Amino acid sequence: MRKAVWAIAIVVVLAIALVVVQVTRSTPSQSVEVHTPPPVHVQGAGTLPWPTSGAAAVAIGTNGAVRTSGSTQQRPTASLAKMMTAYVVLADHPLQNGQPGPSIPITTADVATYNSDAAASDSVLQVSAGESITEQQALEGLLVASADNIAVVLANWDAGSVTAFVAKMNSTAKSLGMDNTHYTDPSGLQTSTVSTPADQLTVARKAMANPTFASIVAMQSATFPVGGTVQNYDYDVGHDGVIGVKTGSDSAAGGCWAFAATRTVAGKPQTVYGVVMGIPGTATGLIEPALAAGKALADALPGTVSTMTVLPAHTVVGYVTAPWRSTPVPIRTLRALQGLVENGSTVTFHVSLDQVPGTTVDAGQPLGMVSAQGVSGVAESPVEASAGASGPGLSWRLTRA
Repeated sequence: MRKAVWAIAIVVVLAIALVVVQVTRSTPSQSVEVHTPPPVHVQGAGTLPWPTSGAAAVAIGTNGAVRTSGSTQQRPTASLAKMMTAYVVLADHPLQNGQPGPSIPITTADVATYNSDAAASDSVLQVSAGESITEQQALEGLLVASADNIAVVLANWDAGSVTAFVAKMNSTAKSLGMDNTHYTDPSGLQTSTVSTPADQLTVARKAMANPTFASIVAMQSATFPVGGTVQNYDYDVGHDGVIGVKTGSDSAAGGCWAFAATRTVAGKPQTVYGVVMGIPGTATGLIEPALAAGKALADALPGTVSTMTVLPAHTVVGYVTAPWRSTPVPIRTLRALQGLVENGSTVTFHVSLDQVPGTTVDAGQPLGMVSAQGVSGVAESPVEASAGASGPGLSWRLTRA
């Protein structure tokens, strides 16, 4: 009898110990499963009238996807380099739109630069020793008159020397992701200042976000203390919806044009941006074919895109799973991904889910992001747990292996 009691006691103790072990054992982590939505194939034609020579890049809006054509080789920029010169100057010396800014004295060295450039038939703005021009006037001379000598004036004023300023230009280009660009002078006069249309599109869009820059490149002419009234070399500004940005041309670079133009895209006014480089000239001049190529792209671009929802709100993009949970918790998007898409393109998605700490899930708990590649508009959305779920119950703890 006593042996039986001891046996029962031992069994009870072992059972209690087993229960304690099962209940107190560490619980495995919850996990997430990614269910990436399938690609979306956009119907329609997306052909653009790309120039048959040279290279080009276009985009819709400040953040729209960039489309390119032609060789990706680096090309001389000609006066497109002046966009970066203005961008750096305005970053170092911000101007409220309409304010003249500080005065910049014109030295005998500046006059010597003017005389040298004028003798070489470069683009210049006449200056005289002892005069002063404001920062606003200097920027107008740079961007409207496209004066190579004013690029030097601004470089010396901003950085103390052309060499130091060019270093700033290259550092800024690197920070903007312009990996195929190298500046050797502030005007683009040197053929060793090279870039690509896609890179020049980057600085054009960044610069146009500055109201002072945008207002200057929209001017059809500008008047200077000594140089008088000068017409914008970009003579399409103010016509056919063109609101800027910069022309450039010489024998090495061919015709170049960075443009911004207002067009109706999917029923709404939008700014379309583009850059053409290396366009061969004709008997009428170097720049005219570049302007024609740019306007053809600006006119055609709205017809090659559509507005659509590529991923509806509350789309399930994953699940939270756990061994004690028979039904996984869906992870869904908070908002729809929608905007402009290129006709004939394929939109793909990327889902990034966070690990879920603890053993429970709260309804609406943020769990990561989903993004769409190839959409200009709402291209990403947070994702969340669509429902709450509790941790492991006693029954599961006792019966788990």
